[in-house]
Amino acid sequence: MYKALIVDDEPSVLEGLKIMVPWNRVGFEICGETHNAQDALIKIEELCPHLLITDIRMPFKSGLELINEVRKMDLDIEFIILSGYSEFAYAQEAMRHGVSYYLLKPIDKEEFISVLKDIKGKLDTLFLTEYGFTCQEIETFRKSRSQCEYNISGEIKKEPWKFTWNNFDEELTHALQLMNYQSARKLIDKLFNFIISRDISLPEARILVSSCIYHILRIAFEKNIKLNIILPEETKEELSLAELKNLITDILSQTISLMLENRRKKSKNYLYRVKSYIEDNYSKDLKVSSLAKMEFMEAGYLGETFTKQFGCSINEYINRVRINKAMELIRTTNMKLNDICYAVGYKNYNNFYSHFIKVVNKKPTQYYEQYSGNIKKT
Repeated sequence: MYKALIVDDEPSVLEGLKIMVPWNRVGFEICGETHNAQDALIKIEELCPHLLITDIRMPFKSGLELINEVRKMDLDIEFIILSGYSEFAYAQEAMRHGVSYYLLKPIDKEEFISVLKDIKGKLDTLFLTEYGFTCQEIETFRKSRSQCEYNISGEIKKEPWKFTWNNFDEELTHALQLMNYQSARKLIDKLFNFIISRDISLPEARILVSSCIYHILRIAFEKNIKLNIILPEETKEELSLAELKNLITDILSQTISLMLENRRKKSKNYLYRVKSYIEDNYSKDLKVSSLAKMEFMEAGYLGETFTKQFGCSINEYINRVRINKAMELIRTTNMKLNDICYAVGYKNYNNFYSHFIKVVNKKPTQYYEQYSGNIKKT
């Protein structure tokens, strides 16, 4: 599944595009949405989408300027420009910048779907050529593997076996999504043990292993992972079983290593964004779930990585920021404690009181007396 990012300063356009197309059926998922080019650049760096759909005219930075910035990144990414009738000249300029697709507003559904299918075809072709596959080889893999599975299934019926072809791709995908090398390696070992124990012919083994390599590379490509791999031409014809195992193990190791490296890089980006958002919006009703939704993440994972990076939970950090701001207001203003409580984001004084003591190790009234010399009853 390829990832698409939508950028438009009109909320109605964003919502309309999300529901207009059966995204999964045309091979895409919406990985994010933003209202301006600056936020889009942050999202692109984090999410590495394969497709950027952007309005041509937006505040501060245009869609064309955004595309020029994105071209400097090392990403395989396609672009769709959205344009109003009065901005057709901009669309022509986009074509000169190498953007192949532009759609005039209001967007025609059938035209949009046709463009998405075309882009999916381009990305599919890019994947095949990047790793040295040909369309004919892939089709051969599919047909030959189906025949191999049919032949092998007969043997399985005679003698039950733990290895199940129907679940193999699904389990391998799951292990890769979790970036769990040990689980993925166990699956590869299980595959080769099965091949050896069932005395599967070397030509059939090559077909099965090659199709598994294709599956791993496909997942890496869909995540915009750049692997330094070109499959040797002899993969399908000359490599021994041991050499095939070494090859697929090396590919697996490199894929997961790069996925983990990308996650580490991205985690710092989004964690500092969340941290900065808390510092700028401490007075709002902040929840871990809403912060996670903002970053298109699971709340549990965001909380776990935030704690590892900063040594405190998100809620602890929210309270720390609020109390630090409350201390500043006590020192620099004549506001009453009750007003300060609400100004920094607490809905009731008791909650403010308890968190103030935890952070400062003093009651708010004591701190107020120390710095104002004039305690006001709340």
